[in-house]
Amino acid sequence: MTIAEKIIKPTQAGIFRTIFLYTGQGEATLMVIPTGQGVDDYMYVLVDSDKDNEENEIDLVYLFKELFSNGGKLSTFINTHPHNDHIGGIKEIYDEIGFAEVWHSNHKAGGKHKEKYEVFTEVLKKVGKNNEYFLLGTNELNKIRTSDNVPTTKKLGLIDFQVISPAQYLCEDIQEGDADERNKRIHEQCGVIKFIYGTNPKSILMTGDSDKEAWKEHITEYHKDSLPADVLSASHHGSRTFFKNGKDDKDVYETHIEYIKPSYLIISAPKQSESPHEHPHDDAMELYKKHIDEDGILHLGANIESVIVDIDSYGNITVKTDKELIEKYGISENGGENGKNDASKNVYIGVQTSRIDNKPMG
Repeated sequence: MTIAEKIIKPTQAGIFRTIFLYTGQGEATLMVIPTGQGVDDYMYVLVDSDKDNEENEIDLVYLFKELFSNGGKLSTFINTHPHNDHIGGIKEIYDEIGFAEVWHSNHKAGGKHKEKYEVFTEVLKKVGKNNEYFLLGTNELNKIRTSDNVPTTKKLGLIDFQVISPAQYLCEDIQEGDADERNKRIHEQCGVIKFIYGTNPKSILMTGDSDKEAWKEHITEYHKDSLPADVLSASHHGSRTFFKNGKDDKDVYETHIEYIKPSYLIISAPKQSESPHEHPHDDAMELYKKHIDEDGILHLGANIESVIVDIDSYGNITVKTDKELIEKYGISENGGENGKNDASKNVYIGVQTSRIDNKPMG
């Protein structure tokens, strides 16, 4: 059994596992979704991808090769928005691992992101129109749009999902703009998706890089009843743009976080000193701490680790940290792809004992 199989594949049936993988200045989240009552009844969904060869960043292709070496496959790639740190490496993942479907925000990127976006469109062509879907906000569960913009029902195994953003009218408005205008508003058109599981439902809210404008003008008022979530993936790597239009913006927006009321915040960012954008921003962290207990805030870069969230069929939730995936699949100082350590090395898998003591929480 490979390290990837040991850490990622549940050993019992009916577990919805979400792994927030450490990728440095970027984001990649792997969801292991139950599809039946058997211990092997799972599907795998990747939300965003990042590859820029930062030290310790998990090499996604290497990880997936080992994860699926004895069976299984990546079924779906969900892209919140086509910025480099959310679609990095996607062609290599498709060519070497493959996936059947792509769900995306249908944003047409330009400028410095145009080259990576064109690579992404190449992947879309290979996947085919019949397997391409658009993320468009709705108040219904398990609804998505076909590439012909027709509403359809999709299921991801035994879990439910709700696409909260972007709204169709917003997409149409942004698409009418020129490349510069589209680039300025890409975070306004970002995909926001809630994933729900359990008889006593628990949920994870993925927010991509969605900004204050998106939430204040298009999301909160229309979807406030759907916003409460147990786990929140911090928007834009812990950037202040979730709350403010800039560092000096005095009109701080907090209504969205008041509705979300998360118990846990996961921040996909390196150490602030290593981030080209100084993520996570200090003022954003202070705002998050007003609404979330500090013990529930997990910054992947603080201790160079991934975070694993499990929800069982009853809705019990456990959260733990993991260093072993980075030790095995993290990119080394010389840029090698085979990790830094021998696979047989025992590495501590940290459990956030002060948060939940690794025990089910109802």
